[in-house]
Amino acid sequence: MKKVLSLWLAATVLLLVIGLTGCGNSETTSTGGNSSESVADLLAKGKNNAGMSFDYVMTGKAMQMNGKMWISGKNMKTEMTLQGQKMISIVDGTANVVYMYNPEQNSAMKMPIDKNQSGKSVEAPDKEIKDMDPAQFKELETVTYDGAVCRVISMQRPTDKSDVKLWVREDCGIPVRTEVTDPSGEKTVVEYKNLVVGAVPPETFVLPAGVQVTDMSQMMKQMQQPATN
Repeated sequence: MKKVLSLWLAATVLLLVIGLTGCGNSETTSTGGNSSESVADLLAKGKNNAGMSFDYVMTGKAMQMNGKMWISGKNMKTEMTLQGQKMISIVDGTANVVYMYNPEQNSAMKMPIDKNQSGKSVEAPDKEIKDMDPAQFKELETVTYDGAVCRVISMQRPTDKSDVKLWVREDCGIPVRTEVTDPSGEKTVVEYKNLVVGAVPPETFVLPAGVQVTDMSQMMKQMQQPATN
């Protein structure tokens, strides 16, 4: 159980840190790259969404994680299965807390979100493109990806020198696949399926009635305090 909990915590932190974007899980077919719409205009269409939900697959070095996610404003909910156990995380970005909910045990742990964690807290799928200068992108090609026309663009992050490659849907300006390659050559790929853009019901981010909640705030504070002699 401790191992499952550790994996769950690590997975949740990873989802908070990475600016998740997009949908899709299919081979690509090149259709040329002659769209007259600028990259800035393309990405502008994907900003300020009311909310969205999607299935995701994240693949990295010796790691694969999949599940479902709902996002609305500063709130986020994820569902994943680790070692046969279904785990649910609900993030309240306004209160800056995350609930780790185990439906089999009808219990949850409430923990604060570290605001200093990689300089980020909860991020909507358009967060990564908001922070990037469209002028820095290099346009590579236009492809059909998972049945949608996408423009493939790339750039290097100035912060960590990672190479970022995005497949951006022409119809909604949302990346449908993200590849991030760090300076050591390690690649992380995020793919999405069943993207639905639009308002998410508020009750999606509320724990079921009767769940026993354990507040871990005090324990987390003690863990963060420097050791004394």
